[in-house]
Amino acid sequence: MSNVLSHSARSSAWPTLPPFVGMVYSNCMPESESKVEQNEFSKAWRRSFGMSPPLGYVLRYDYFQNWTRFHSLPNSKRLAKSDEEFGILLERANTLAAECFEKQTPIWIATGRLSEIALNDDDLPIRMNMSKVMDWIDEDEAPAYQQEWSFFASRAEWTRSSLDWLFREIAEDRERAVLFSEDAQTVFAPYDGGFDIISLQPGKITQLENTYSSWMSSRPDQL
Repeated sequence: MSNVLSHSARSSAWPTLPPFVGMVYSNCMPESESKVEQNEFSKAWRRSFGMSPPLGYVLRYDYFQNWTRFHSLPNSKRLAKSDEEFGILLERANTLAAECFEKQTPIWIATGRLSEIALNDDDLPIRMNMSKVMDWIDEDEAPAYQQEWSFFASRAEWTRSSLDWLFREIAEDRERAVLFSEDAQTVFAPYDGGFDIISLQPGKITQLENTYSSWMSSRPDQL
């Protein structure tokens, strides 16, 4: 099953990929994968976010009116260099994640990889026993730039600090993942420098921005 979407050009938090305009998106997977996990995630995701893939920088454009961003460190510092700074980063990550998910457990954790690169034992999909849930490819880019991604997901019980290890790996640009709850209609997308939140809950984005305004960028575009 595949669908073609059209979007405006976006800039990625992961510069290895060029900006893209459109995509082919499917939820095909090998017979050996868990059909239950695949179908559950795919259906839940599409009910909330339609044909947009589970990538923070894509959702930021597709759902701009439902998006906000918070920085992980004071003065918009991008990378933590000390235990004290990692403490601040993790406190902010857990505070924001709790705002998103505290009453909606379990959650989904999803991550994407270029399909042409084989998974290693230390990659997140293997470590978290994830199922392959969908594929994604940019159709509108020049053929030389087209790359297929595979997405994997698994459920996790959300409790405060339970994902500190993952938040830290993402902050160090060693992993990438988004957290998603259909009940909360919210995606929490950490990156190396902060946290994107996309929420379809009425008033949720405004509430977060009012509560944690000191964690936001002073730039007009909020980046």
